[in-house]
Amino acid sequence: MQENHHEIRIRITGTDNPEQDAADLTAWLEREPWLTRRRHEWTSRPRPAGEGEGGDETGPADMAIGVDDLILVVLGAVAGEVTKGLSIALQEWLRRRREERATGEQPSVMVGEGGGGLRELDGAEGGSSAED
Repeated sequence: MQENHHEIRIRITGTDNPEQDAADLTAWLEREPWLTRRRHEWTSRPRPAGEGEGGDETGPADMAIGVDDLILVVLGAVAGEVTKGLSIALQEWLRRRREERATGEQPSVMVGEGGGGLRELDGAEGGSSAED
């Protein structure tokens, strides 16, 4: 009997070292209680052909061409807690990553279903106005 699983695809773009960012993001998410309470695994998967190449995307987003997407596989039923927790954790990681960005970097995170389309994470810069 095969257990249900849910794949979440995460793509990091606009950075000088997307492989390191993927490792950092994985470590960041592994601290989250909503994830540690569930059976899960990490894998990577090549980007679908044609995504992130050419088109209107020039500049920093191009730095990630050829870098695999990060795949979080959650085993069992995926509750709203996972979706909400993941969204909050990704926004916080992206906010911190943008604070530490190098000249020319424009960090961005896209998220979606394992085999489906991705959407860019919104609100990472404008969510909280606790800037000094």
